[in-house]
Amino acid sequence: MNIYDIAKMADVSIATVSRVMNNRPGVSEKARIKVMKVIEETNFRPNQIAKSLTNQKTNVIGIVMPGVNNYFSDRIDAINKVCKQRGYSLMITANYKDSNSTEEDIDNFNLLFEKRVDGIIYFPTNVMEEHVEVIKRIRKSIPVVITDKEIENLKLPCVLQDFIRPAKEVMKYLIQTGHTRIAFIHGLSYDLPNVERIKVYHQALAEAGIEFDEHLIEEGAYSVESGYYAMKNILERTTEKPTAVFAGNDHMAIGAIKALREKGYELPKDVAVVGYDDIEFAKYVNPSLTTIRVNQYDMGKLAATMVIDLVEGHINEYHRMTMDYEFILRDSTR
Repeated sequence: MNIYDIAKMADVSIATVSRVMNNRPGVSEKARIKVMKVIEETNFRPNQIAKSLTNQKTNVIGIVMPGVNNYFSDRIDAINKVCKQRGYSLMITANYKDSNSTEEDIDNFNLLFEKRVDGIIYFPTNVMEEHVEVIKRIRKSIPVVITDKEIENLKLPCVLQDFIRPAKEVMKYLIQTGHTRIAFIHGLSYDLPNVERIKVYHQALAEAGIEFDEHLIEEGAYSVESGYYAMKNILERTTEKPTAVFAGNDHMAIGAIKALREKGYELPKDVAVVGYDDIEFAKYVNPSLTTIRVNQYDMGKLAATMVIDLVEGHINEYHRMTMDYEFILRDSTR
């Protein structure tokens, strides 16, 4: 069964069947009813690939992300919901776990482009010149929307997080509650948000007249394990323990809590701990984790709406939105 059979059975032209299937004008109500009746009676389902070749549209939105983990789950859930509501499917590409391979990212971009997706949402991490070049090429044909952070040299539509104000609020809170030995476990140093947080950390200490101690700062890789070993390293090389720890994400904060407990410290009596992201487990760890919450579901909803609006021509090429945040006080600092 194909479009030619439908046209013959409904006694109309192939062009009329095509217009009905694609909900286009130029068809009488009588002809539309005849075509729809035949489609329903035969349970006809058009070949999506052939349809996309005709429409130059696949109704598929692609995602390029650094890896699959629970941090992105709410964001992807929202993107998927918006896509379904607006008649689009979702195609997700991701690197291997804990991999930030530029080559994998480029392959994923090219794969989505070859699959003729209508738009791409990109979760950038270690952005290199190769990323910039492939996005410049792809965006000539389809819109690319980014989340989390902007990319230098590219004026792309984006839904951003503000990484500076929350870090300032955390440092202000810890200093105002009497902490002068504040350890900082930041994320990977090539990642722009962490560069900004490190600057905030140094600035906050300087403004409070607190001397910077290089032994209190350590890099992690966003995982619980990396936070655990980063905290162990800090404790092993300091003679005077920190009284507070600010971790660049909740996973590293949870790892830090384990390392502190192993050394016999009570939380928050001996050491206060602050995370970032407010993942689902943050409220269930013991003690429950003080953290920064950025609504990932809303971020995904905005990004999906933006890319589909661009695909359908409802908005212009460049739009920029910045997410708000909440400072969630729990037992790890109280």
